[in-house]
Formats: sequence, structure tokens, C-alpha cells
Amino acid sequence: MLDDAPFNHTAHATLLDLFSEFGKIGAVQSGGISRLAASPEDGLARDSLCDWFRHHDFEILVDEIGNIFGVLDLALGDPTQHFFCGSHLDSQPDGGKFDGALGVVCACVCGLVIKDAVAKGEIDPFYRYYVVACWTGEEGARFQPSLIGSSVFVGLMPLEIALARQDHEGVSLRHALSQIDYLGTAQVPAPGHYLEVHIEQGAKLETANIPIGIVSSCWGAKKILMEVSGRPDHTGPTPMEDRQDALLAASHLVVQANEISHHSTSTLYSSVGRIDVSPNSPNTIADKVQLWIEFRSNDGEALLEAEHQFRHSFDGIAKSTGCELRVASSEDRAVVEFDKHGIANVEDVLSKSNIPYLHMTTIAGHDAIRLQSVCPSTLLFVPSRNGISHSPDEFTSDDDITAGFDAMLHAVSRLISAVACDDLQPSSCETKN
Repeated sequence: MLDDAPFNHTAHATLLDLFSEFGKIGAVQSGGISRLAASPEDGLARDSLCDWFRHHDFEILVDEIGNIFGVLDLALGDPTQHFFCGSHLDSQPDGGKFDGALGVVCACVCGLVIKDAVAKGEIDPFYRYYVVACWTGEEGARFQPSLIGSSVFVGLMPLEIALARQDHEGVSLRHALSQIDYLGTAQVPAPGHYLEVHIEQGAKLETANIPIGIVSSCWGAKKILMEVSGRPDHTGPTPMEDRQDALLAASHLVVQANEISHHSTSTLYSSVGRIDVSPNSPNTIADKVQLWIEFRSNDGEALLEAEHQFRHSFDGIAKSTGCELRVASSEDRAVVEFDKHGIANVEDVLSKSNIPYLHMTTIAGHDAIRLQSVCPSTLLFVPSRNGISHSPDEFTSDDDITAGFDAMLHAVSRLISAVACDDLQPSSCETKN
């Protein structure tokens, strides 16, 4: 049984240097980065990743939605089996350097250590191929919905619908990927297991002084794009009673979403993260408004009730403002439970290696939740200072990065050689060795 992951401490320097290089791509004056999906900055980050793959003998595959896969042949194991690790390189506008990119870098360097360990006979892999995955458009900042690349990959979103998505300037994802030369054609083998390392985006690990979180589930979400239509008119002479102010109606929706979350009998979060107003002029009453509204909860029934209450408010708001309210699109994300066998194996190997861990759920969405629909998936968290993310102030220390990487090595070393067991107790799970 393999109880200790192989360690090559020079990997820490490689890891931190590579992460630093990605942090320079799309850097902005605030100290954060802006690397929106399929932007020129994203293209540069993708180029840098592919250069690294070539230098380290990874085969490069780019699929039809622009996901990048670096495939490393371990020379042993079942040639039909592929173990995936990864995350994303796109960011929020003026976002942080750690969200997503840390997972890609950890996956890259982990692959080198695993291959070396296999060559030395320290791991007898079940999986012949180790694959680093870099997913397109995880953030959903430029093209909606979020998790767009992994959603297409697992078959939860049709390719043509995804490629037709447009940013606020009317540029399609197809065109944007073509412009940066990442509109691929490769057919990618199915994953046998997927593992992702991500910053927590919360403060539980930092508060508990625990280096790693094992994520058992992800909250569900209801994401609703609303379109409100009014009538343009002059903000000066138009009598108040004659106005059809789309922004006023939209404001009622913002308040309604907030009220629903506060009055829910379950834990329910709501937000309106983006509003587009037309014509967006100080002297013209708004005639078109779009709002991106979401509800999140670990209680599926609470999400259904929230959506029901929200839709029930439309008639009253329309009557009081004279505006038309329409749901332009909606996305349902169910509560997801991560693979219990994987969790059991990771618990076991971390415990035997004296690495403290914390069981967690995630509220934020990650590509791992999409992969769980087609293969066993494992999501691990490392600490975030003050829980801040999607901000230039996002930060994880070098010590926390390397400690998380070491825990990841233990986890991957076990999972890449683990065989399925019926009993979910860690003590009864066997490994291939």
C-alpha cells in the first residue's frame, strides 16, 4: 500500500516560479489581473501554458470549445485510462492571481513529480496517462454561463450554443477563440478521475489553521438573466406618472431578490452582480435593462421556492412601473455530491501522512462539479487570506501554496493507483500497489 507520496522538494521552487510567471500575464495597476476568457491576455496565458507543455514533453490537445489538455504518458498502466487534474486561467475583470491559475500550475508540476515517481518504481499507476486540463471560460465574466468549457466537455451544454454566446460588445465566443487561435478540433479521451486544487474563497481554513480542505459537496444555484423593457423619454419634462422607467422596475427586482434571501427558512444567498442599462444617459429614462440574478443554497427545495417567489413578484412590479419583465434565460445548477471513494482515499492518505484536513462544502461553482457528472471528481481547497477572492486583494501565501501542493501529491499518488472498493471507509480502501 502506498502511504507516502513521492516528494521532490525542488518542485516547490518550480511551482512558485511558474505561478509567478502566470501572475504577470494580464497584470493591472491594482495588483490583480484581467484575463477575460478568450481575450488577448487569455491567449498569452494559454500560449505560455502550451510552451511549458512542449518543454516538458506533454502532448497538446485543444478541443472545439478551446479547452486545453496537456497529456503526459506515464509509460505504465492501463492505456485506456486517463487521470485529469486542472482548473482555469481566465479571470474576473480586475480579479486575483490565484483563482484558477493556482490549480493549473499545481496540476502541471504535480505531473512532473508523478512521472518521475513512476519511473523510479515508487508508484505503480492504474492510469497510463496524466492529463492537465485548462478549461475555457470558467468565470463567466465575459461569456455566460460560467463553467462554459467544462459544461460543453461533459455534454451539459451544446457546443454550437456555447460558441454562439456573445460578450457585451457582440463578439461571439467562436470568433474570440478563433482570434487567439484556440478554436480547436481535437477529440479528447474521457477522464477516469478528475482532481482540482483551488483557493477556498472563504476563511474557514485560515481561521482553523488547517492546510487543506476536502470538499464533499457544492451548493446548488439558480441563475436568471432578466430583461426589463420600458419607454425612453426625457428625464426632465416627462411627468412621473407617465414614465415607464425600466431601471426603476429593475431596482424593484434587486430588492426583491435580497428580501427573498433574508426571509428564507433555509440558508440562501442572493445577488445581482451585473446590470446593463440602455441608453445609459443621464437625461434619458432607461428603456432596456438586463440583470444577472442568482440564488445559491445547499437546499434544493429552498432554491425552487426562491425562484417561485421571485417570478411571483413580476406582475406587481410590471403593474406599478408600466414595464415589461421577461426571463431571457435561466440556469439551474443542482446540489452536487463529490465522489465518496475519492474522498475516502484522500482522507486515508492524508491521515497517514499526518496532514490535517477539514471537511468542507463549496458555495462557489468550480469545473470539478461539471466533471463529477461524467467521472469521479475530487476538489481540494487551500487557504485564502481573509476569504477574499475575485479581487486584487486575493492572496494565498507561498507556505500555504506549497503545503497544499504537497497534500495534492499525496492525494494524486493514491488516486492514480487506487482501485474501486465497495466499502467507503478509508481503512478498507485498497490501492493498486
